[in-house]
Amino acid sequence: MTRKIIIDTDPAMGTKGGDPEDCFAIMLAMNSPELEILGITTVQGNVPVERGFSNAKYLIDSFQKDIPVHTGVPGTYDIERNEKRKWLSERKEMEQLTPMIEPAENDLSAPSFIAKTCVEHSGEIELITIGPLTNVAKAIDEDPDLSKHIKKITMMAGAAKVPGNVTPAAEFNVWADPESAAKVFSAGIDFTLVPLDVCHKTRFSRKQLESIGKNKHPFCQFVNESVDPWLKINPNHNIIDQGLHLYDSLAVALSFSPELAKFKKAYVTVETKGEYTDGETVCEFNESIMGQVFKPKPNAEVALDIDVEGFNKLFEERVLNYLINL
Repeated sequence: MTRKIIIDTDPAMGTKGGDPEDCFAIMLAMNSPELEILGITTVQGNVPVERGFSNAKYLIDSFQKDIPVHTGVPGTYDIERNEKRKWLSERKEMEQLTPMIEPAENDLSAPSFIAKTCVEHSGEIELITIGPLTNVAKAIDEDPDLSKHIKKITMMAGAAKVPGNVTPAAEFNVWADPESAAKVFSAGIDFTLVPLDVCHKTRFSRKQLESIGKNKHPFCQFVNESVDPWLKINPNHNIIDQGLHLYDSLAVALSFSPELAKFKKAYVTVETKGEYTDGETVCEFNESIMGQVFKPKPNAEVALDIDVEGFNKLFEERVLNYLINL
């Protein structure tokens, strides 16, 4: 039985200097018979939302898939936060490889599409969120009963027991819009957290990129041109030698192959007021003193370990080999 999903994403493959890995995750989903993609929604994150929308449309059109793409609006969930993160909606200096596409005037917004589709398929939809949670938080505002209709969320978000990647405390997707994360975490929706703890065990190497680049197919050349700058400019210098982390592809994989990971229940919250800890994902496994005293009821399954070899095999079969053989 296939799982009906919506992918909420901030895809940068097509914008030089942005993290291109979301599009590998979308390709993995498209090549996985376990999943039926009902739509893709784009959010401000790795790149301004308009660029993410254009990149997603280019990807879907390149593979001739009949998958609707809907865009959110620039900005974060909270107005005050928006001033602090305003630069995320700008970054005009980034070179754009894909053509900029305007959504049709009568297109539903990303939050409206999420809310409408989840109600129409009540109890069947699983969201896979691989960007900030702005669209999902706004969808909950549009329909306060939405939590009753969403089956589950698998989200690439947070850091459970390891440092963050954008600050010592925070992972990027949560840091970019912590108020939306707080809204979604507390909404009563079952969710699986795929944090940096497991994402950092994955790699997409320069050698793998070179194997794609050897294929003269136009899309493979596009992938090579999009990914190469990120390997060169990313501030994490280990990436240059060891390759990209496959954050988002891992979240997609765990949505239909949870046996690849070991999970632990936790009560997950997010810091929104800290001067130095904004966006920190706090995972209470009832192991701390306060956790043992108050025993908060878990609201999430948190991935803490993965079968790296099993995931690598899945990614190689469904993404790498697919591109090499186009």
